[in-house]
Amino acid sequence: MTKIKRLMVTVAAAAGLLGLVAVPQAGAAPADGKGDVKVSSLAGVTLRHSKVADAAKQQRSTNRAAADVDPGPWLIVSAQSGRCWDADLNTIGANGTKVQLWDCNDTAPNQAFWLTQNPEGFYRFQNYQSNRYLDADLNSIGKNGTKVQLWDFIAGGKNQWWAGTVNPEGYLRLQSGASTRYLTAEGSAGTNGTRLQLWDFISGGTSQWWS
Repeated sequence: MTKIKRLMVTVAAAAGLLGLVAVPQAGAAPADGKGDVKVSSLAGVTLRHSKVADAAKQQRSTNRAAADVDPGPWLIVSAQSGRCWDADLNTIGANGTKVQLWDCNDTAPNQAFWLTQNPEGFYRFQNYQSNRYLDADLNSIGKNGTKVQLWDFIAGGKNQWWAGTVNPEGYLRLQSGASTRYLTAEGSAGTNGTRLQLWDFISGGTSQWWS
């Protein structure tokens, strides 16, 4: 075989090998939240730890470095009442589950939420018990009083995206990615069962403060 023929064979073989390499598309959107990363703080604020996954995490940590064990899940606490987010157990198995405030219980799976951050920089809250996400009802997204519920993951669903900012008092405000409104405890938030909703920014409104 001449040198030229050998060179042609070598080039062809190299081209064949390159054809086997999958080249990712630039900017391709992650599917089903696979691009989300579990995080341990929101806008620099570390949330209150829930104990519901401690036993399973302890078992996993025996097989891998502690730093590799998923952070969370977390309890989200109202600054106004001291109560925690709570998925209504009466409808926990269905889309549309009411999210309310209830006395905090760090071993209650319906009060525990995984916190993830998506590639766009927004946060998602996934309920530990139902695996559904904190979701602003699209049927009323354009007005005050929009219901906040649990719903299956929606790819690209901005009504499941939340932006977090910290106020001068050190509490979080959570703004819906689908509107200009904020996550708010209804009324005085003084009783168990107080529902969560979206509302316009309230200056000094502790019903919109979270930790």
